[in-house]
Amino acid sequence: MTNRTSGNTLPANAFVEDYLALLNERDEPITAPEAEYAGPWSVEARRQGGHAVLRPAEDVPYAAFDSVEIAQLAAAVLPGTGREKRYRLGKDEDSGRGFPVYRSGELAGHLRLFDEELVAALNVLDALLSSPHDFAWLLEAAGGLALQHVGRISMARATGKLK
Repeated sequence: MTNRTSGNTLPANAFVEDYLALLNERDEPITAPEAEYAGPWSVEARRQGGHAVLRPAEDVPYAAFDSVEIAQLAAAVLPGTGREKRYRLGKDEDSGRGFPVYRSGELAGHLRLFDEELVAALNVLDALLSSPHDFAWLLEAAGGLALQHVGRISMARATGKLK
């Protein structure tokens, strides 16, 4: 794949294939999964319909959806799926306190029930809040009406008018 800029044909990758092949013979570093999913991701309308989630300068989408909102949600959460999870649920109940929830290895709280889906959701939200670029996809997917309501609620909470 090549890109054309100012009449010049440029390679799609700045690194030559021989160099990449040499590196691929080695074990990947611990950061490889995060790099694979980090993006940045874009959402583009497809000629055949729907919307593609892909990296800039790539032709083959990672995902494609009928709805632009679903594509935006996928673009928002994809980077978090590759990073190390900050939240973990303990397997054994703590003497009547519930199941421990750890954040970055430190005890953060307890759950009455063994709720892996809640801990997975915490990891998704943690990843979104850690990246303004990805969080912006979520906000765009929410749409204007939802953001109007969120803005009013946020202002009311910030001013102490809503708890």
